[in-house]
Amino acid sequence: MQHRPRRSPTPSDASAPAGIRARIAGRGRKRLRLTAAAAGLALVSGLAATASASPADSAAPASAPPAASRTQQVEYFAPDGHPRHTTVPVATPKRLADAHRAPSAAGLAADGDVTSVIRNGATDKKVDVVFIGDGYTLAQQKDFHADAKAKWEQISKVEPYASNRKLFNVWTVDAVSNQSGVSGDPGKDVVKDTALDSHFWCDGIERLLCVDTGKVESYAGKAPDADLVIVLSNSRKYGGAGYNDITSPVGYDGIATASSDHPDSAQVAVHETGHSLGKLADEYVYDTNGTYTGAEPSAPNITKMSVAEMKAKKAKWYRYLGQNSPDGGKVGAFEGGGYYPRGLYRPTDNSIMRTLGREFNLPGRQAMIDGFHRHTGR
Repeated sequence: MQHRPRRSPTPSDASAPAGIRARIAGRGRKRLRLTAAAAGLALVSGLAATASASPADSAAPASAPPAASRTQQVEYFAPDGHPRHTTVPVATPKRLADAHRAPSAAGLAADGDVTSVIRNGATDKKVDVVFIGDGYTLAQQKDFHADAKAKWEQISKVEPYASNRKLFNVWTVDAVSNQSGVSGDPGKDVVKDTALDSHFWCDGIERLLCVDTGKVESYAGKAPDADLVIVLSNSRKYGGAGYNDITSPVGYDGIATASSDHPDSAQVAVHETGHSLGKLADEYVYDTNGTYTGAEPSAPNITKMSVAEMKAKKAKWYRYLGQNSPDGGKVGAFEGGGYYPRGLYRPTDNSIMRTLGREFNLPGRQAMIDGFHRHTGR
């Protein structure tokens, strides 16, 4: 196996407590099952990290506007481990596009190769996780496979993944880059010619690791099925992103990016699947948002109801009220969630849907298990 040199993180990278996200859903028979579920998600504006269509997107009946004028909403994590959101262009920055050169014949031959890493059953009966690498040259594809296996091992140690490992298949799709590494690593002005155009400093934010989502789509489509899509970018630098509302013809719903060798990137993926598989809302708040006055959210982990109302209506997480939760304390109704400090309640004080590095709370675990089974047909 050929090993690439590992980069040293910058001081800001080394001190970062968390990473970024990953979110997604299925195709084929699974895709048909998930369409209704995805439609039912429909969180009230501001309650989930979803990409909003521009006026041009919604107004154009025949064709979408050019990529240069379109944007996507992405989620990243601040140094405190809480989620932040911003809007970025769909188009790849010109300085990266200008660096592209033709791949070698050998690179073209290997590009798009699909490997089964873990096979527990038929794709329509399992949750299929697809890893795609970026910034790995032809000689580094074995490194990518090793990184993907290591990342899945970290993710699948977290509950409720750990108790349900047999429900998952894991695949890798080789994306052969002309150069090793990622644009923006180690410095802002570094440009690398990579298959998916991974780049730090997206939207001027060092830790925001963006990709060309159209290129990701083309590689994800090569896998037998794709329920979760995770892009591993060849870097030790702290960063990642969650593209949270990409509905793909291939069948997955969203893209997560993560640094291949940063220790927090597995937590990013776990948090993101809380959105995609568990249909969970973020439990963090923005103080400037004030009081929520909208309809009852559909997400299973935020509500307008008090403890007494949940019990009376047998709604939301009423079954778990008063029980000890794996993230600490007892399940109740803690004010603040869905980005609103008032008017909404969350089940516990501080789960992984509020801060990276935590556990799912009891209602969150059950929502994740329910999400696993939506993909397995049970």
